[in-house]
Amino acid sequence: MKAGAIQAVIGTAVLGAVVLAPPAEAAGTGAQTVAASCTAGLFRGTVSVTYQLAGPTEYHPSIATIGGGPYIGDSATYVLDVSYAGADTTTSVYRGTFTGTAGTKLSVHLPDDVKVPQDVPSYASVAFDGGESPCTAKAEIR
Repeated sequence: MKAGAIQAVIGTAVLGAVVLAPPAEAAGTGAQTVAASCTAGLFRGTVSVTYQLAGPTEYHPSIATIGGGPYIGDSATYVLDVSYAGADTTTSVYRGTFTGTAGTKLSVHLPDDVKVPQDVPSYASVAFDGGESPCTAKAEIR
């Protein structure tokens, strides 16, 4: 029982260190972060995405942090979409829907198989909708 508790604490500490790494540490590992925001009336939505190389031709967006406020409604919906643009089409490689209310801040860990090509425009966007003040924040992965 003690060994399991110690492993759980170590696992939590390691996970916390990865999520909360300051930008200087992230840059040393090759990770980059991009951010975007949108406003509608008093509401402001934000998204930041951390990504890194995933081989010679792709990026892997690994963490998206989403926030909004001061108020988005009692049944706020955040739709996170990771996509890339081809010649005539846009391809979505990840789509997730989340809910929250005023002051909600979410960190979404994206699956390892979420990848976008390096040679075409790629984006992480979040559509915020709480009824009265919808907006979309779109960050370019470059």
